[in-house]
Amino acid sequence: MRSFIALLLCGFAPALFAAPPASIEASYDVITKSVKIATITEKFTRTGNHYRIENVTKPVGLLALFKPDTLYVVSEGDITTQGLRPQNFVYKRSQDTLKNTEANFDWDQSTVMLNDRYGQRVESISAGLQDRLSVAYQFRYVSSLRERKEVIMHITNGSKIDKRQYIIHPKQMVTVPLGTLETLYLSTPPEEGTAWKTEIWLSVENGNFPCQITVTEDNGDKLTQVLTALSITQ
Repeated sequence: MRSFIALLLCGFAPALFAAPPASIEASYDVITKSVKIATITEKFTRTGNHYRIENVTKPVGLLALFKPDTLYVVSEGDITTQGLRPQNFVYKRSQDTLKNTEANFDWDQSTVMLNDRYGQRVESISAGLQDRLSVAYQFRYVSSLRERKEVIMHITNGSKIDKRQYIIHPKQMVTVPLGTLETLYLSTPPEEGTAWKTEIWLSVENGNFPCQITVTEDNGDKLTQVLTALSITQ
């Protein structure tokens, strides 16, 4: 399965906000075929120019019975005028530990150390590289996002670095359990021979924070992550 939140912006403009909030707490449901299969809790905290994001995904219902595998993901790093600059990223499963990964960023050398089941390796990186958690908070730093036609994104999940092209569509009103929100709608262009695509709805009133994400797999199956609760402390 491709990364559920596989986003990373490159080429950031100066920040639209002087600093992100002191904390953000969000909850999501993960749904497939109209059935909730997991819950996600995520907390962002800022201490001065340092940030930490903690994300926990727990299966529910039949998935919890047959595959009780809890996912823990953490991102830590610094906050600059261009947004979040991750230093460490950790992806851990409680049972399927072969899928565990880690990324350690060396910005002085413009490299990242990736660590997965195949061992460690170093790759060169550009200035905008994010991990799969920090990237969600970068949208608040992109100037004139609603006027753009597309953005190019890169992200590491600790095992590899992906590049994503997202087409930006006119604003849409989207209803999620949290309420009806004005959003910017982003989607990946079609790929020949596959049904795969990613769609993202960003809540404008909440600093372009993702309120819904849908990933369509190669076989046409869909996973949708919907925002159920959000608390922002300035």
